[in-house]
Amino acid sequence: MTKNIVVIGAGFAGVYATKKLAKHFKSNQDVKITLIDKHSFFTYLTRLHEVATDRVNPNSVRYDLQRIFHKQKNVKLVTDEVISVDKQNKLVTCKNGTYPFDSLLISLGGEPNDFGTAGVKENGFTLWSIEDAMRLRTHIKETIAKGAIERDPRKRQSLLTIVVCGSGFTGAETVGELIDYKKVLAKENKIDPNEIKVILVEAAPTIINMLDRTNAAHAEAYMKKNNVDIRPSSMIVSVNKDSVDIKDQDSISTNTLIWTAGVKTSSIADSFGIDAGHGGRLVTNQYLQAKGFEDNSIYVAGDDAAATEQGAERAVPQTAQEAENEAVVTSTNIAADIDGNHNYLEFHDKNMGFTVSFGARYGIAQVFGGKRIRGWIATIMKHGSNLLYFWRIRSGYFMFNYILDEFFRVNDNRTVFGAHTSRRSNVLWSVPMRLFFGLALMIDGISAHYLITGSGGLAMFEAILGCLIFLGLFTWIANLAVIVLFFAAMMSWPTTWILFVAIALMNGSGRSFGLDYWCVPWLQKALGRSQYGIPKSLYTEK
Repeated sequence: MTKNIVVIGAGFAGVYATKKLAKHFKSNQDVKITLIDKHSFFTYLTRLHEVATDRVNPNSVRYDLQRIFHKQKNVKLVTDEVISVDKQNKLVTCKNGTYPFDSLLISLGGEPNDFGTAGVKENGFTLWSIEDAMRLRTHIKETIAKGAIERDPRKRQSLLTIVVCGSGFTGAETVGELIDYKKVLAKENKIDPNEIKVILVEAAPTIINMLDRTNAAHAEAYMKKNNVDIRPSSMIVSVNKDSVDIKDQDSISTNTLIWTAGVKTSSIADSFGIDAGHGGRLVTNQYLQAKGFEDNSIYVAGDDAAATEQGAERAVPQTAQEAENEAVVTSTNIAADIDGNHNYLEFHDKNMGFTVSFGARYGIAQVFGGKRIRGWIATIMKHGSNLLYFWRIRSGYFMFNYILDEFFRVNDNRTVFGAHTSRRSNVLWSVPMRLFFGLALMIDGISAHYLITGSGGLAMFEAILGCLIFLGLFTWIANLAVIVLFFAAMMSWPTTWILFVAIALMNGSGRSFGLDYWCVPWLQKALGRSQYGIPKSLYTEK
């Protein structure tokens, strides 16, 4: 007799749980798994701020479900919107069909919680879907462009001010991205980066409360160093088209309010008739079975679940890490129901810590029992935790794409390695050749073998050119000099390869892991300003 498992919601928990169930039942043709989501792709929600600030392409956070499950023949993908769940008759109803189930996993995810604050829906911007991120990205670009040419000081300030409400993970990381992005926007619109103001508004008396106070203080110091205006104990009471009203404080003049203040359970899940707790999260027992329906094999995971460890006072936070842990518990227990052994796995909070990225290069990690790590190493750890998810769902294809999208195919060199890896050419791949070629010239010049020059008089010059090429300093000029010397010294046929190597290295090889990475942009900027002055968005007679 066929057994049907239905998973509604292809988020972190839904995709991972489906993968584990598919593996468990891969040899059992009597078990069918259906994954239902309104989109045909999985969205990496924790990276939406990168899309909103134009660091990565929108497609880089969308992962096609068919590619993820192409090897799992026992998984049926359905793109549809869930309307209701009949818990007694075990039936999921969608807009375009109905699906019976023996076991059900509810993992529809959450949605922004505006706490009833006036004007948020009409005048604010949330960051909870790919559509939200793209809408915000377009708005920021257009608004800053308008502000750059606005002559009225009050209107200009409003257009060039961005307010972020909420200092949780999403809010803090959005502020971090804006620190980097405002430099890009300023350059594009020919204005001073300090004219673009970023304000972080938090209702609580402290910010970034998921971190300990030491790490939170470092994060706060980093923001202030980059001219972020931090306003704790500031509750927004209404959002207007060109201002934000703060309780017992002056209003903030702005055309851009990004609301990241909270998450609540999906409004669809609210209608399922399951007891809800704080934030609308569905109440579960220690096995993550929906309260009141333990015998119906209905489970909840991800942002929808009020997952609470036995003896704990509150549910675990709504994070990707917790969703993955809940996916393990629910998939194990669903398998136990289908197999009929009821060897249930109890939920335990296995939080390994937090990593928070503040832009492309600076991060803060609080991991392994409270160990504090800051700087680019913490950012690398954040990338590692993201890659770990793709490893867990066994998607090497998307793991490779993540690496390309985060380190190579990135706009404005906003990677943890900067332009060393993200230049729009094959510069990185010529670095080993550059190092070898430079070292060969240095050794040859010093040992007076005269590989290029053919005479001892130019041996030291050969060594100097080799040193410059090896260090990646003035690489283009150094290789041009090698080419000139090649022809001037009447090289022999066996050394003709030197000519072609020198030509290849004129592609800007020193801009990747070489001194030209810093030297050439500085020279371009200095010479440009000395010759043409500083570009401005408005030129006046004054």
